[in-house]
Amino acid sequence: MSATYALAVIEEHGARPGLAGFIETLHGRICEMAEALGVPDVDLTVVLTGDITASVRARSETERDFTPERAGGTVRGKTISLVRDFSETAIVLDTGGTEPGRDSDAVDFLHLLGHEYGHVLLGWLRASAGTRPPRTDRAKSPDEAAAIWAYEAADEFRCDLFSNLLLGAFAAATSDGCEPRPITLADLFGSGYRKAFVDLLDDVHPGWPDLVHAHRERRIELDALYTGLILATGSVLKLIAHADAVEEAGGNGPLLTASMDHPAVHQLLGPPWARIREVLDTTSLLPPLAEFAATDLAIQDCGQYIVDMWEALGVTGHLTVDDEVCIFVC
Repeated sequence: MSATYALAVIEEHGARPGLAGFIETLHGRICEMAEALGVPDVDLTVVLTGDITASVRARSETERDFTPERAGGTVRGKTISLVRDFSETAIVLDTGGTEPGRDSDAVDFLHLLGHEYGHVLLGWLRASAGTRPPRTDRAKSPDEAAAIWAYEAADEFRCDLFSNLLLGAFAAATSDGCEPRPITLADLFGSGYRKAFVDLLDDVHPGWPDLVHAHRERRIELDALYTGLILATGSVLKLIAHADAVEEAGGNGPLLTASMDHPAVHQLLGPPWARIREVLDTTSLLPPLAEFAATDLAIQDCGQYIVDMWEALGVTGHLTVDDEVCIFVC
C-alpha cells in the first residue's frame, strides 16, 4: 500500500501570497523520493510567515525563546516535529522578503523549502530507526550533547545538498555565451558562508580558551561556561556544515583545508568535522530506512571527537549514578 503525504499550506503574519502552487508542485516530487526511502504516512503543514519568530514560538514547546539569529546569518526556515515520531510536522518559512515573480527570490525560496523538506525526511527516518536520543528534563552531559551536535551538523550538510539536487532539477544558471547549466548552492551563496566561517575563527580560538580561563579566574560561573561552550560548538559546527556543503556543490575542496594553519581548525574544529565528513562521504545523501540506523549511529559516534575537543580545552563531565550532570574544569 502506497504511503500518503498530506499537505496543508498556511499564510500568516503578512506572508507573501502566491507560493502555495509552487509548494504543491515540489511536494509531489518529494513524495516520490519519500516513498522510495521508506517514509510512511506524514501529515505536513507548511507555514508561510512574515514573522518567523512568532510562528515558530507558537508551534514549538521547545522553542519558546526562539530567535532567528545564528552564527553566519539568519534562520529563515525551521522544521518542527509536532509529535515525536515526525508523523505530524510543520515547516515554517520566512517569506517576508520573497517576491514570487523574481527569479532570484524563486531560487532562494526553492532552496529554503527543499532544505526543510530534507529535515522532515531525516527526522522521520531517525525517529523510525530508533536512533533519536531520548528527551530529558535535565541538562545534557558532554557525551549526549556532542552526539546531538554531530548528527545535527551532518543533517545541515545533507539537507543543503538535498536542496542542491532540487535546485539543479528546477532551475538553471545562464551567462553570456554559455549554455544554461543546473544552478547550485554555490551560485546562490557565493563565498558568503566561507567568509562567515573565517570571520568566526578568532571567536573559537582564542575565544573558547579565553572563556575557560575566565572561569578559572572566577570571572564566570561554571554553568555559564558550560552552557556557552556547548551552544557555541553547535552553532559553529552547523556553520561549517552549511559552508562545506556550498563548497561541495561548487566543486571545491573541503572548507577547512584553506584554514588549517589557524589554531581554531587544527587544534579544535578540524578533527571532529573531518570524522563527520568521513561518514557523510561514504554513505548515501539520504540513507533509506534499512541503512539509516547504522549510518546515524556512526555519525553520533563522531561526537566523541567533539568531547575530545572540549577536554583539550579543559572541560570534562559525566552523568552521576543519580542521573545528574557533573562538569569539571581542569
